[in-house]
Amino acid sequence: MAFSILKNRVEGRFTNIESKYSVFIETEGQVISLNGNNKMRAASVIKVPILLEGYRQIDQGEISGINAFSFTEKDLIGGSGVLAHLNSVRRLSLKDILTLMTIVSDNTASNMAIMLLGMENINALSGKLGCENTVLERLFMDFEAAGKGLDNFTSAKDMVLFLKSLDTGNIVSEESREQVIHTLKQQQFIDNLHGRFDEDSEVTIASKSGSLSGVVNDVGIFEYRGTKAYVAVLLNDLPDNHTGQEIIADIGWYVYEYLTGQNKTR
Repeated sequence: MAFSILKNRVEGRFTNIESKYSVFIETEGQVISLNGNNKMRAASVIKVPILLEGYRQIDQGEISGINAFSFTEKDLIGGSGVLAHLNSVRRLSLKDILTLMTIVSDNTASNMAIMLLGMENINALSGKLGCENTVLERLFMDFEAAGKGLDNFTSAKDMVLFLKSLDTGNIVSEESREQVIHTLKQQQFIDNLHGRFDEDSEVTIASKSGSLSGVVNDVGIFEYRGTKAYVAVLLNDLPDNHTGQEIIADIGWYVYEYLTGQNKTR
């Protein structure tokens, strides 16, 4: 499939959609951007810069990735994840915290990571990478802060910058890069970008999704036989979340068909 066809299909999917959207796709030096710089509610895709900052600090020796950190019952919060339901687990290494934050989007683990790494350091990383629309303003499930108007934001272009910085930059070591991408590939929420093709497909996706009421986001690195596509689709103010999942699954399928097309021309 020619890149121009991919571009037309992506643009066509957003015709007559009234919800807010930010889309950015980069592959083989070519870009599709639909409101790519629009600042959007991030939901759990904000966990991508948290994950990167965690491994950056581990690489720099600023924090241990393997020593266990303790937490108590008062640290447990609701929403996605498993730690709030495990009565015997009260100590975890930072690497395990980051894994739970990523693959099951555990909110307790996410807040632990923010407290251990420092919200200011996570935001500093976003600034260093040029992610101008990304800001972490509050912990997860912090309804008091949300009531004051604080939230977590990003844009599709920023998310692709994070993914590319991970995959091709020097923000983390090669060992950490491989570990982070492996963790993203273990993503358990696969209704969005993954939604239209089989798990045993030759196309792999290292991804992180996020959702709130009226918000569905997914970002990831597609790879097929050495060719990569960096994809971010952020949808806000949706009439229902199923609509958002369908839109993102379609975009994932378009990218899949582009990468696997037997007669692709540029």
